[in-house]
Amino acid sequence: MRFFNKVAMVLALVILLSVFFSSSAFAVVGAGDIIRNHTFDNNIGLPWHVVESYPAKASFEITDQGKYVIKCEKIGPMGTGERWDLQFRHRGLTIEQGHTYTVQFTVTANRDCKIYPKIGDQGDPYDEYWNLDQQWHFLELRANTPKTVTQTFTMNKGTKSNCEFAFHLAPEKNTVSPENYQATTFTFDDIYVKDPQFKGYPDEIPEPTNAVRLNQEGFYPNSAKVATLVSSSTTPVNWTLVNSQGTVVAQGQSTVKGADHASGDKVHVIDFSSYTTPGTGYKLRAATADVTPAESMPFTIGNDIYTKMKYDAMKYFYHNRSAIEIKLPYCDQAQWARPAGHPSDILQPDPTKDYKANYSLDVTGGWYDAGDHGKYVVNGGISTWTVMNSYERALYLNGNTAVAPFADGTLNIPESGNGWPDILDETRYNLKTLLNMQVPAGNELAGMAHHKAHDERWTALAVRPDQDTMKRYLQPPSTAATLNLAAIAAQGSRLWKQYDAAFASKCLTAAETAWNAAVAHPAIYASMEQGPGGGAYGDNYVLDDFYWAACELYATTGSAKYLDYIKSSPHYLQMPTELVGGEDNGLTGAFDWGNTAGLGTITLALVPSSLPASDVATAKANIQAAADKFISIENAQGYGVPIEEKVISSPFDGSTVTGFPWGSNSFVVNEAIVMSYAYEFSNRQNAKYINGAVTAMDYILGRNPNVQSYVTGYGDNPLENPHHRFWAYQADNTFPKAPPGCLSGGPNSGLQDPWVKGSGWKPGVRPAEKCFMDNIESWSTNEITINWNAPLAWMSAYLDEQGPNIGSVVTISLGDLNKDGAKDALDFAALKKYLLTQDSTGIDLAAADLNADKSIDAVDFAIYKQYLLGMITKFPAEG
Repeated sequence: MRFFNKVAMVLALVILLSVFFSSSAFAVVGAGDIIRNHTFDNNIGLPWHVVESYPAKASFEITDQGKYVIKCEKIGPMGTGERWDLQFRHRGLTIEQGHTYTVQFTVTANRDCKIYPKIGDQGDPYDEYWNLDQQWHFLELRANTPKTVTQTFTMNKGTKSNCEFAFHLAPEKNTVSPENYQATTFTFDDIYVKDPQFKGYPDEIPEPTNAVRLNQEGFYPNSAKVATLVSSSTTPVNWTLVNSQGTVVAQGQSTVKGADHASGDKVHVIDFSSYTTPGTGYKLRAATADVTPAESMPFTIGNDIYTKMKYDAMKYFYHNRSAIEIKLPYCDQAQWARPAGHPSDILQPDPTKDYKANYSLDVTGGWYDAGDHGKYVVNGGISTWTVMNSYERALYLNGNTAVAPFADGTLNIPESGNGWPDILDETRYNLKTLLNMQVPAGNELAGMAHHKAHDERWTALAVRPDQDTMKRYLQPPSTAATLNLAAIAAQGSRLWKQYDAAFASKCLTAAETAWNAAVAHPAIYASMEQGPGGGAYGDNYVLDDFYWAACELYATTGSAKYLDYIKSSPHYLQMPTELVGGEDNGLTGAFDWGNTAGLGTITLALVPSSLPASDVATAKANIQAAADKFISIENAQGYGVPIEEKVISSPFDGSTVTGFPWGSNSFVVNEAIVMSYAYEFSNRQNAKYINGAVTAMDYILGRNPNVQSYVTGYGDNPLENPHHRFWAYQADNTFPKAPPGCLSGGPNSGLQDPWVKGSGWKPGVRPAEKCFMDNIESWSTNEITINWNAPLAWMSAYLDEQGPNIGSVVTISLGDLNKDGAKDALDFAALKKYLLTQDSTGIDLAAADLNADKSIDAVDFAIYKQYLLGMITKFPAEG
């Protein structure tokens, strides 16, 4: 595995530049001026960008004439609004001691107004090194009259990095009330900060363009090995596979695929699955291609492709814990240590919302949701379920629970060594906090769960959780959140019963209380509108959540009350391939935080219960059918991605665009989970399912048109700059880069954030798979969240377990259910127990289908009885 190779290349270049800076051998750009973009030509505004603090609002466009036009539409409330609530700024500047700078810019406003320009720190202590006349003056503008400013200053406060040139565009506090504010349009051009001593910036290392795109980590010896070649050739292209010494070890011809709409590329497919020799440093080379180099990045063939990743993907959750100090040895490296964030998170309901109640809840602890410091029950719900389900899958389907991330002591977390599975310890940390989100008894909505808890406004980048001083509130309860809580509390109860009976009982009480509350209040929907300080997570359809919660409660309690409900549900035994309701209505997918029916069906298929065997078989068949659909989509796509372009709606303004949704990578990995279950339910016989899951992960790890591994620390072009408050090196190099194992949300055709818009990208124009930017400011394409890392943790653990076994001959000894080498009364008893309880623990179910009708039922039981009585000497399936 190649950790941070790209980072090492950058550091090496920086070191060389520092030694040989005067040498013409090393290209630099922008000498004599520290501003990177002066004129906004080619519709590009970056790194200049617009910043708005809720409720202030602004929009912008970059004209074909090279003008940056900003329309300030709304300001903050009177008395609390600040001039910096609307900003136009350029960050990442270094102001050097003793250098003399010439500041120059031209700005026009469509009405008389004042703005405040300054150069200074982009964070605490917010010192200013230049402002107008060096007297903190505002710049007065006259309507439609261009104003050009030219001033000089000499830096005498020492060299300062992480500075910004910012224009504060909102009125000074207490000067204009929001109701009297008139929308104002500003036009900027020709912005310079000249420094004759500045030798320029190192030219940016270009993103790789390798014509052969594949999984940059590698492949299992007997798994599918497929790559995509960018080529407009209408005939097959010759390819060779070379080892680390450059020796050709395999060769063949590509298959012409043609125009691939989602990527905008013309592509071929190269299948080299027949080559199985382990090794490192392999490369796949094409005879011709449309881009250079006409080869892949190096990769491995071996059995440890995901061995480290499963640890790192799980460690993500420890890193994002609230209320405890993140420290060595648990955080792996000192750079990721930090003080405890929000150590006393005792919150009241948001007074600005319609829900009114007089109580406080202690929601201290848990996982931060994403790059921000919010805690969301619906997102925390599916994240917690997915991680617990990873353990439950191994528990019931003969997985190896003696290794990371399952076994005690394998994750290096504070709870390691307590005798309990580390993976359950980690999920318990979040589950305990979510249990505390319930409305207390004695209130009108007692038992309901608050939808979320977060800051009153968004915090800036490069703010540690312990530096967050915003007021925080509980947001109103919702039916969806309540059912999420019911589901994961019920799941937690059955998993913790053997380890901590008291906690298991507490979970079950909370789950049943939540269920009853949701039944009593079945239509309290979370708003779709994006508010300040936290994501919306809106949902207007909750029958899927009712079904999921009932499935979890039934699997835990066996109560007919829940069985009756799930059988009456329109989602009974279904595994969706298209999502219904919520923010992701109509998208290709199996499940997400807003569409949870598929989670319930997995539980019914997995967890032993009294559900009729025929119904369990139907659930498994539906999971396989969904996997078949996803694999057919993979086969139709040039890059093997199992999602399709669909009409998506923006959660911000309701606008629509056709393409990939926000967090598209999580859809890919969730579908890989479905394929993995399909493989399990084929008794690991049908390799197309696990190869489908491998193909999905190939896309995530480099087989995509961006030649991008979307996981930090993995591949030769790994993700580097996800949107995160603490892992914020790109915004402020006193903060660390992200640790390995973080999954980016990935391509998002909505392109909602100002940073990608400032690049000149427009929704609906750029190909769906190329709507991605590895930049910390691009929150719409490059955020990281718990519900995206949870399936990464699931899949990396699963593939590390089963990947090495792909292609192995599985020997089934009919009748030997307990695998002890004999066919006797013990096996007969095991079959009887399974038919009564559906508990398959320790049983080889493939050995129980004695008549080969793909069903394990009373007929098989009768056949076994005849066999033990000597009435038959072999089973019908043996011929």
